[in-house]
Amino acid sequence: MKKIALWMMAVIALVMIASTANSQTREKIDKANAKGNAVFLAVTDGNRLLSQAKDMAVKAQKKYPKSEVIVLDRTDKTNAALVTKYGLSGAPLPLLLVIASNGVVGGGLQLKDATPETLSGLVPTKKQSQALLAFSEGKTAYIVLFKKSMKDKAVSVAECNKAVAGLGGKGVVIEVDLDDKSEAEFLGLLKPEMAATETHVLVFNGKGQFNDEFKAPVQSAKLISSAKKVVKGGCAPGACGAGTSGCGPK
Repeated sequence: MKKIALWMMAVIALVMIASTANSQTREKIDKANAKGNAVFLAVTDGNRLLSQAKDMAVKAQKKYPKSEVIVLDRTDKTNAALVTKYGLSGAPLPLLLVIASNGVVGGGLQLKDATPETLSGLVPTKKQSQALLAFSEGKTAYIVLFKKSMKDKAVSVAECNKAVAGLGGKGVVIEVDLDDKSEAEFLGLLKPEMAATETHVLVFNGKGQFNDEFKAPVQSAKLISSAKKVVKGGCAPGACGAGTSGCGPK
């Protein structure tokens, strides 16, 4: 009886150690994000090609130093919540997933298709991350495009905030400076009028579809009406694949 009890205690201890080690996957991601770091997540089904996937993630990290490399074993039951969250149950593996500093997925590539350059290029900008997070939560995004010289920006932002209130809080206002070099890639997706002399507001509905573009002065009533439209085609900024158009105003 004593031997059985000791054996049971040993088994329980091993299970607890394994569970703790694997539950740390989520904790590691959270801690990386809390430090403002993106994550290159190497998703495998055990040890198959694990070293190659990690090596690719490390190379991408060198291209984008403000990041961390973390491994996720899809076959481990303690990672089930993350597998569901990131939609990994049927994904071909090994997969390299890019998670922005705010926890939203910026994209992913199969190992066979990944290069350090393409993988690091999937890290969304700060403003793009905010938009992607809004879409993941089913929220409208009002993207205010401005320059510091534009005097109508404050009024445009105020109208956007009124629109968010009118939507019951199911929206966000994202301000993007057209001269902000750190947002160049995001602006390239949005395709704004760079020579504009007045503030522009782009409206993306809760499905991440581009609905309308408004020039200042903007009205909250029209912004609300636009947010409620569901259009065919179009996509969220940053959700389009390479060479895809329709992510912003034409």
